[in-house]
Amino acid sequence: MTGSGDWRTLFHTIEEFENAPPLRFAIENFLQEDGITLIGALAGHAKTMVMLAMVQALLEQTPLFNWDTFAVSRLCNRVLYLIPESSIGPFWARLKLFRLEEHIRSERLFVHTLSAKQQVLLTDPRLLRAAAGADLFLDTAIRFMNGEEDAESSRTFAQTLFALQAAGARTITGAHHAPKGFETQDRMTLENILRGSGDIGAMLATAWGLRQIDAQTNRIYVANVKDRDFQACEPFIIEGRPHLDEMGRFKMVMRPGEAKELRAYLSHTRPGRAASADKEDKLQQVLALRAKGRSFQQIADALNISKGTVSKWLNKHDESFPNRFQGNGNDEQRNRDGEEGIKGNPPPSGDSEPFPTVS
Repeated sequence: MTGSGDWRTLFHTIEEFENAPPLRFAIENFLQEDGITLIGALAGHAKTMVMLAMVQALLEQTPLFNWDTFAVSRLCNRVLYLIPESSIGPFWARLKLFRLEEHIRSERLFVHTLSAKQQVLLTDPRLLRAAAGADLFLDTAIRFMNGEEDAESSRTFAQTLFALQAAGARTITGAHHAPKGFETQDRMTLENILRGSGDIGAMLATAWGLRQIDAQTNRIYVANVKDRDFQACEPFIIEGRPHLDEMGRFKMVMRPGEAKELRAYLSHTRPGRAASADKEDKLQQVLALRAKGRSFQQIADALNISKGTVSKWLNKHDESFPNRFQGNGNDEQRNRDGEEGIKGNPPPSGDSEPFPTVS
């Protein structure tokens, strides 16, 4: 029996399986085609920057983070980037940072920001037509969900993304916030890097977690937390400053297999407590920054440690500044100087602020 009443028509035939396309990557070993990828991180930990690096690699057909394992074998048709959290001016500055202006002019990169005259919905028939053959970026994914981040909303959101895939989107990548509790975690998992229902993680082909481990250089720890149907690489570390300003690209400073576990790079095992494995390195950075005239607060902000920790470490190493606190030994004067920096020796221009971090 064949025809509309045959239950076999509900299922694939052997011919369909034999003619199915192979598993393919838009960015080898990083961004899977015909799948959904999420980039998870806390606010301000470079989600947007990493996604723009992906856009750059796709449009220029260059390896992501200049690492050949993340090669781009085929030039993409076009990229659609939807970012309803940012207005056009600030996002234009980020696009210029990655040298992406020409791709806007040549209409290979299409961007929709908060400043656009019309709101865009993922169900808009015009967007579905534009998505055919395109690489789609959602920044952030939560802005395209209806209601709370519960199971029902997650399922509806998943169906919307599947409809985009059915319309022909080659890849779909979204930025997603980590839950606030991730601040105290010293390892990454699918459960602790993506906020909301577990249904979100279930629909993914791939998920990558990010953690900023040095604000001054915008150094980012990257780890895969889900790799469906392929074996992802081990964690690695990329660095933004000064490379983005100078070349418009992140630099991979520790390749997979070279990076340690995440906990080795964190300045605390729980808030306010210094980690012994990192303390000596941090101490040397504190002394170096203090010698440049930085205040206690500037040092604390740059190294992601508390102002009290800076004060305590410097108190134990007064000999590093033999002329700094001579006199009556007044702690009040010492703290005041710590706030104001070393008079007559201001920090060099442009050197006191950490690399800007964006989500």
